[in-house]
Amino acid sequence: MLIHEALITWAHLLAASIWVGGTLFIGLVVAPVLRSNLNDVERFNLTISIGKRFNKVAIPAIAVLLATGIYKAVTVPEFLLSTMYGSILFIKVGVVISMLITWLMHIKISNVNIDVNDSVNLIRKVRRRSILLGNMLATQSVTVLFLAAMLDSF
Repeated sequence: MLIHEALITWAHLLAASIWVGGTLFIGLVVAPVLRSNLNDVERFNLTISIGKRFNKVAIPAIAVLLATGIYKAVTVPEFLLSTMYGSILFIKVGVVISMLITWLMHIKISNVNIDVNDSVNLIRKVRRRSILLGNMLATQSVTVLFLAAMLDSF
């Protein structure tokens, strides 16, 4: 293996670790801690702040994932249309696209400013949607990792 190929794979894996690790950390560690220590408005606003800060790291990670993923895919074009590798790669690309759409929806929902004067129903409605999208993101992220592991087995 050439050193530049190893560096591209390393960058791809590092970016995936940042994206998936951060997504799972927020859902599995941060959210439960906030749920047990803050009221609805405080929890919502802090979660939004954490998400916005994570996006400052996640956006470059996604850019690296897309760039390295495209590079890795186009370096083996003969495998894309006629092999199981190509089929799995197309499924992975589809999951990545759906993940990006889900992420953008999550960002849009998260750009709501809520204060103590807003109704509890509004807060709960936004929070429910945010949790649903967050769960979808976590599931999609882990699925992409599994598909990547399948691709690595070829």
